[in-house]
Amino acid sequence: MIWLVALLAAHAGPNEQAKVAIRSNSGWEELDTVNRGGVDNIRVRHQKVGEVDCLEASTVSQLPAETMKAVVLDIRGNAQWSSADIKSSTVLSEGGGKIDYVQVLGMPSPFSDRYWFLSGQVSGHDGWTFAWEPLDAAQAYPDALASLKAADSSAVEVNVNVGSWSMVPDDAGTLVRFRSCTNAGGSVPQWAGERAARAMLPNNIVDLINATNKRL
Repeated sequence: MIWLVALLAAHAGPNEQAKVAIRSNSGWEELDTVNRGGVDNIRVRHQKVGEVDCLEASTVSQLPAETMKAVVLDIRGNAQWSSADIKSSTVLSEGGGKIDYVQVLGMPSPFSDRYWFLSGQVSGHDGWTFAWEPLDAAQAYPDALASLKAADSSAVEVNVNVGSWSMVPDDAGTLVRFRSCTNAGGSVPQWAGERAARAMLPNNIVDLINATNKRL
């Protein structure tokens, strides 16, 4: 499978390369295992796909899988349960397990805010995945794009943004896994964006666990 990832990556754009990596369990390299925010044994891995550093955080949880799934799919509430500075999280359309949405991420001065228009799809049953990829907002949601730019004209679009949440039954509970391939772009140096993404990666697992506990 590793040779297939490399072959496809050589002939595809960055988002297509990232989609191959996100779907594969091959090629991921261990970085660390951390305890954070009361959540133990968060496994951190990565793989380089072209110029993008794809990241993975996972843990095994004994919390109800359906409740965790409900949190993940609560796109509208993402700004409340995520510790990232999500300034807005808006669902544009949904149905049949597909959710199109737009989010704006606040950035510290002097950097401009970042935004992304994504299309996410739920697949699977006992073990399930919610995977997302960028969509062409100018074509699919021109009014939403115009409204965003009118409210924040300096905001920069994150053009590489592919990822997934997945949950798989495990002997000890549920294997919860978050994967993300992104590039902050704009004036943020790539090395700085990668360093920040690695540092913040386990927070995605911690946020999910905390939000799930609040619903029980």
